[in-house]
Amino acid sequence: MLIALVIALADWSVKWLVSQRVPLNSLEVVIENRLALWHVRNPAMILGLYGSLPLQARVLIATVSGLLGAVLLLEVLSRGHRLAPGRRKWAWLFVGLASGGMLGNLGERVVHWGVTDYLSIGWRDLWLPPGNIADIAIFLSLPVAVMVILFELQARAQRQAGTAPKPVRGEPERSSAVGT
Repeated sequence: MLIALVIALADWSVKWLVSQRVPLNSLEVVIENRLALWHVRNPAMILGLYGSLPLQARVLIATVSGLLGAVLLLEVLSRGHRLAPGRRKWAWLFVGLASGGMLGNLGERVVHWGVTDYLSIGWRDLWLPPGNIADIAIFLSLPVAVMVILFELQARAQRQAGTAPKPVRGEPERSSAVGT
């Protein structure tokens, strides 16, 4: 959970700094055509999704998305210990990235419906919609989630085939029927 806490605190801190130093709705280029600070208040979801929907609909979508995310996190937490020791770190990295990103944006949404976005990447003559540290953490958690799911499927297949590796000394032996 240290990863989650670091991400959430970094996200809140940078959002506060940006709100203090970069005027709202202004774009300040950091690296020509590549990187800019573009301070906006985003009342919508990531990358402005669902911004045209009424607030009640956005709250419902955010609530359902948050609940689905929480279920996924709980599933990884409940099954991550069954992965091989070298693969467990990926499960915990996913949990840290995803929960840190969720906390970062949720903390702001609870106070006032909206999120401070500020980091925009340039592509040719276009500036992509701005995001923040929490968005980046959530985005980076997705490929890690795919890896963890594949690790779990592989471990499940090994348990079903009876070829699962023997437990490491000091770890309790697990039945091959668990989680199948």
